[in-house]
Amino acid sequence: MNKKEFEHQLFNYLDVLLEDVARKEVDECLDQVAEQMQQGVSEEEAMKSLGNPELVASNILKKHGIDFSKVNKKHGFIYQKFEQLFQVIHRLVDVMSKNDFKSNVKIVIDILILIVFVAILKIPFIVVQNLGDTLLSYISIPVLADVWSLIVDCIYIVVAVIVFINIFQKYFKNIKVEKKEGIKAKGLESVSLEDLTKK
Repeated sequence: MNKKEFEHQLFNYLDVLLEDVARKEVDECLDQVAEQMQQGVSEEEAMKSLGNPELVASNILKKHGIDFSKVNKKHGFIYQKFEQLFQVIHRLVDVMSKNDFKSNVKIVIDILILIVFVAILKIPFIVVQNLGDTLLSYISIPVLADVWSLIVDCIYIVVAVIVFINIFQKYFKNIKVEKKEGIKAKGLESVSLEDLTKK
């Protein structure tokens, strides 16, 4: 975890504090990291020494007389899943900004394949919806068919979002930066105007 991710997560956990108080606490943690880095410790090691953002937030809130376990209940399963998704997207954008064009095209193709997979996931839901519509057509109540379609569509959306988030996170969480090929300076040398006119 890098400093930006740590700062973002910690600030989210401290959202029960006043913004300036939370900012001061986060800045104190980042100052500790900066001090360690000045002493020659890598950013990764300095971040590990702080601990995970949840534990750090728990200690900070305890200092302010707030029980983290009661506050943390609002950070439920869905909230955490979307929080993780946004972290992975942030990391992906960061990696893509450092990658070359060929690597970025591969990432975009992988994302498109994932979207196509989620779209194909709709096929069983269409079959179930058509089966339900056929059975409900014998009852002759059009409202039931509409309700049935709505229920099937809602279930598909929930399943599609969960599948997309899980696959996206697992696949893109540890994506690596591909090194850009730069111009090699060894092959370059200066040439004067006189040298060019002699040739």
